[in-house]
Amino acid sequence: MNTEPPTPAPATPEGSAVRWSPSLAATGDAVRRLRHRFARRRSAVQTRAGVALVDGKSVQSRWIVARSLCMYRSEDFANVPRNRRAAAVALKIPMWSPFEHVGHYCAWSGTTAMVWFWNAAAVEADAALLGLRTHDGTLPGALSRGARGASPSQERAVRMLPETVLYPKRPDGVHLQACREGFDLQYWRQGALVDSLWLAEQPDAGRVDAFAAQHVNDGDPEDADLAAVVDVPPASPATFSPDPWIASPDLRVWLIANERALVVAALTVFAAAAAFQEARYWRYDLAHAADAAELRAIDDQLAPVLDARDKLVALNGRNAFLARALNQPSQALLMLHVYRSWRYQQRDLAMVLSSNAAVDPVAVIANLQAVPSFADVRPGRSDQEGLEVRLRVASEGHPP
Repeated sequence: MNTEPPTPAPATPEGSAVRWSPSLAATGDAVRRLRHRFARRRSAVQTRAGVALVDGKSVQSRWIVARSLCMYRSEDFANVPRNRRAAAVALKIPMWSPFEHVGHYCAWSGTTAMVWFWNAAAVEADAALLGLRTHDGTLPGALSRGARGASPSQERAVRMLPETVLYPKRPDGVHLQACREGFDLQYWRQGALVDSLWLAEQPDAGRVDAFAAQHVNDGDPEDADLAAVVDVPPASPATFSPDPWIASPDLRVWLIANERALVVAALTVFAAAAAFQEARYWRYDLAHAADAAELRAIDDQLAPVLDARDKLVALNGRNAFLARALNQPSQALLMLHVYRSWRYQQRDLAMVLSSNAAVDPVAVIANLQAVPSFADVRPGRSDQEGLEVRLRVASEGHPP
């Protein structure tokens, strides 16, 4: 079985299960252009006459099965749950196919399955022709999908595609598509290929008329406007498109078919995340180094200012101490409250007591006589108003 992952398309026909927005379609186109830019794989087409390489490269090797080797059926699976439609198609194929070993490809248009199937025993992909190699470096032989002895890795190496899915989709009506071998007479309705008939020769008007009449006579109201007789449509050129139609949205098959691309994408994302984190680390490291250098320069500039500040703080402390010390009252001023005047000469001290009534002369003389360093304390009368006291001050260490 061959399937394709759902890829964005510029326009989705009415009734399709997926509707694409313009932005999503633009993203899909960009992804497809990127895929084609890095495409390196060969493709080949197998017809009744033989095998030939196809011009152009693709992301994955393709083995294109000519329309002349395929049979076609379409059926609506609207009554089947979406997650079971692929299994329903797989159950239908043995009833449709006359072959013992069947290969098939299923594309979807809304709930309609468009299925091409072929004789897997007659259709074999030649890996050597496609330039594929095994893990040991040797060229494998022919690969057949579902054939006995084909390993999963070999089956994933080549994608089997029917020729029709590489041609453009058509609007509603009857169309004639030229193939690599013969012609494909097609009937389209609402974006789905309802019927397809391969002919070895280009059909005449009678054959096209009979083909169209089959669908007019089906009694479907949507086919009522189809003319009973149609002109022979011009044959479209047999030019392959780089992208096939949207295939069955089977997640498991899609993961298997894109295993290598997913691994590369995951590694790329991991490497990008690691590079981003590494860039952030080095950016922060460089910013830290720059900030440290700037801080050192600021410290060098502020060092003299800080030294001057420390000196100013010390001077302020000293001035405050001196202010507290100098804020004490003068001893000489205090003496004037007790003694009106005094004179000292050659150890002789004469003091005139103040006439303040609060001063007791007797107590003053008694206190002076009690001091060991004072000798010969004598009271007397002063020329000034008040009591004069004379005494002699002993030298240091020699009390009188």
